[in-house]
Amino acid sequence: MKTYQDETSGKDIKGRIRFQEMITDAKNGLFNGICMLDNDRFSRSTKDVLNVMDDLLSYGVKLHIYNLRHIDIYSDQGRFILTNFAAFSEFFRGQLASKIRIGVKQKMKNEWFGQAPYGYKILSDIVGNRKKNTRLIENPEEQEVLIIMNKLRGERKSYSEIAHYLNENNIKTRYTREDKISSWYSTTVRNILNRRDVVINGEKEET
Repeated sequence: MKTYQDETSGKDIKGRIRFQEMITDAKNGLFNGICMLDNDRFSRSTKDVLNVMDDLLSYGVKLHIYNLRHIDIYSDQGRFILTNFAAFSEFFRGQLASKIRIGVKQKMKNEWFGQAPYGYKILSDIVGNRKKNTRLIENPEEQEVLIIMNKLRGERKSYSEIAHYLNENNIKTRYTREDKISSWYSTTVRNILNRRDVVINGEKEET
């Protein structure tokens, strides 16, 4: 058994090195089945899901999707259900992108909108009963963690290795509480380090 894990977005199949490696191995007949937890882990593009599924079948490889385990996705009815699941994934990805664009427009007005990115916290002026001039300021504790992350990344450590280091050294996540332990994951580290252009007091800073 071989595991293929991409650290890039599943919005489509372009630029996903491990995904392309998996397809190449399928062509070479190294296996006859691919298992995954959810269809959107494969791709959030309806077109990609169906096209790659058909290509894999021509190589003698079938998909086994855990959340659709009771459905024969190779029957007409099962393919219809899979198509709908894939379409929903693609739709919600589009909705998320739309919300992000709204947040960007708010930032352009020098008014922060949404959750503070890692390394920062939100500060607002209270005028009457309303919050005004909502903005980001640096969070000193999280900035120290960012320095560690960037240092390890500069040493060519993978996102998984960085997450392991943070967990091993008991460096708390933002969501750790006295009654709740929260761990670091490679996807969390990747998302934090790949973020760019945070607006602080009308000026852009890279995170």
